[in-house]
Amino acid sequence: MRRRVRSDQTRPGRIGLASVASRPGSHDPKEVETPLSLDRNLPLVDLNRPGSNEPNPTETPDELYGRLNRFLTEGLDYIAGFTPLDDSDREDPDTALSRTQLLSLLIGFLGCDTTEPLDNRTYTLVYTDGEQSKSNYQTICVPDYRAASPILFTREQDNRARLVNRSTGGTLAEVLVHARIFAASNHYYSRVAPDFTELPTAAIISPYSTCAGGCLGCSRGAVKSFTPPPKDYIERHVAQLAADYDRRGWDRGELVSVNITTGCQPDEDRELEMMLNLMRTYRRYGFGNAAFHAFTYAIDSTRAMELLREHGAIGFIGTVETINDAERIRQWGRKKGSITFEQHLEKYRRARRVGFDIVETDYVLGADSYTEMLDGIAELDENGVAVVPNIKRNYTVEQLDSNHRDLWLHGMRYIADGFHAALSSYDNGTIKRRAARYSVDYLRRCGREVGLRDLPIRHT
Repeated sequence: MRRRVRSDQTRPGRIGLASVASRPGSHDPKEVETPLSLDRNLPLVDLNRPGSNEPNPTETPDELYGRLNRFLTEGLDYIAGFTPLDDSDREDPDTALSRTQLLSLLIGFLGCDTTEPLDNRTYTLVYTDGEQSKSNYQTICVPDYRAASPILFTREQDNRARLVNRSTGGTLAEVLVHARIFAASNHYYSRVAPDFTELPTAAIISPYSTCAGGCLGCSRGAVKSFTPPPKDYIERHVAQLAADYDRRGWDRGELVSVNITTGCQPDEDRELEMMLNLMRTYRRYGFGNAAFHAFTYAIDSTRAMELLREHGAIGFIGTVETINDAERIRQWGRKKGSITFEQHLEKYRRARRVGFDIVETDYVLGADSYTEMLDGIAELDENGVAVVPNIKRNYTVEQLDSNHRDLWLHGMRYIADGFHAALSSYDNGTIKRRAARYSVDYLRRCGREVGLRDLPIRHT
């Protein structure tokens, strides 16, 4: 589903700026670049903005359970009647949702209870759809309100688990547990073979174990997983990764995709230096074929982007998070949150002009109205941005109740339509698709007859 906004129309929640259409590559040589300031007067946040849910201090645990259980029951009914789009004519299998993918999003949104130790607050699970034979990854959290969750996580054996509907005792899904996340991870391998064995082709890295962003909606902040990094954190990180490659018998030259998704520095200069130092250190350790993707809100200027490109970055990942500017401040704080939607758009246009092959932005479904969500995704898509969607992991009742009332009103339709709109933007180019192609090539060189549709899907 696609809804569009006239170029002369100000979107609700914008701070007095109309959208200016600009296709990638349409740089006006007379354009004057205005440096992005993270320390300026901020847009007014209307705390009574229609459409937002405020935490209900009078809601009892039983009432919360009833609300979540209704959402689960209605979501299961929606999924039962859902007809997946036929994407068999597409080379990439990531443009349509299966019923099981929708189920994984429903479960991930609600969170679960568990009898396991609570130092494991987040699980990365693998779901497999019997109809389409698609496997996909999705995270699920164990929230503070876990006793009110309608879903119970139970371990079967080793890495197998079951998700159970607490009210009926019925099995919602049988899953594989890919990982338990209990801290800000140093790195993990983001591409796997059809049998879920890790591949050396792509890594998502997080060497800087703290963050200056102070984002209010951050999952890591909610579970207090940030730790002070040592002064030589970059050297330690790359040495650890190199040692792991050697231990596994992998050729360091097989690493072709490095997604730098790490804690942010306080300003552009320090953020840029961290990124450049990381890339130089990777080269020094023999990862000569690695192409880098910089996940950042602090880097904004053309010169900084050009330096990233010169050092081997081919991807620029932004953090729009929400479409509505007031909600971005409310949910993501004064630093990242104060960057308006229009400023994000111009940053992504700038990244295209500089020459990044891939320009993505992370988008967390739930904070915007249904119409704002679809209009914003369409506008990003039109500007050459791949919108990478995710649902919010709600660790606290406050995070749960920060979701827009439209999500509660429309239920899984809100999530399904938002994801389908975002996935249609993947034709602009994504990190995942590039890494998947290299992974298929690697597996074929290893004697495996596989194609893109055989690989598990990872949207996040």
